[in-house]
Amino acid sequence: FADLVEATFECFGSLPVAALSYPWLTKDHPDPRGANLARVARALKALLTDNDGIIPRLGVFWDFGSLHQHPDPPNGVLRTEEQNALFKQGLGCLGTLYSHPHTLVLRLTSFPDGHKAEDQAEGTNVAKYFDRGWCYTEQSWAGLTKAGHLSLDLGKMRGGKEYDWDSLTDDCTQDGGRRPPLLPSAFAAELEKKSFTNGKDDKPLVKRLYEAAFEEQFGKATELFYEDLGWGDAE
Repeated sequence: FADLVEATFECFGSLPVAALSYPWLTKDHPDPRGANLARVARALKALLTDNDGIIPRLGVFWDFGSLHQHPDPPNGVLRTEEQNALFKQGLGCLGTLYSHPHTLVLRLTSFPDGHKAEDQAEGTNVAKYFDRGWCYTEQSWAGLTKAGHLSLDLGKMRGGKEYDWDSLTDDCTQDGGRRPPLLPSAFAAELEKKSFTNGKDDKPLVKRLYEAAFEEQFGKATELFYEDLGWGDAE
């Protein structure tokens, strides 16, 4: 199915699939008041507005709704064995989903208005987007071989502005916002500085997933489209 969709949309340089990258706001729920949902909905509306028919509809991968979560951890209600197997299978596909050259990645790099780290319960990961291990990994995946206009920093959206496809893309890619791709060894070194809620299990997992995605995407790339990213000689 994905191959058919890719063939249909390849001439436009994108698939009708978006993956969301964002920091969970609490330990048990990523968006308890729907603040991030409202921001994402605003971006999705813009992407489907005045886009010259490039994408008539858009499927969104949102980890909380797309992967089986533990139903009620505080009361000991966890995933079933079948659900846990599907969850692990889904985790194994994340590198391809975020790094694919034709998927969109929507990055919520800022907290919603009113969210304060000091108000969160003990044990909550309160690190900002760029200091989170999973967010850093997703951003790094999106920076491999994907064109710049397919990795959007929604933290750069301006309040009160009516967006369409072009204006959202312009605002959310301003100042580049992407680093050059990192070799797996360099990525692993940077990852040691990042924060995880479950670092013991997640850190070695994302190292393996990043290396696999790196080899997958650069192993099949025939051209690299790195334009207007603000890179200098060092990059």
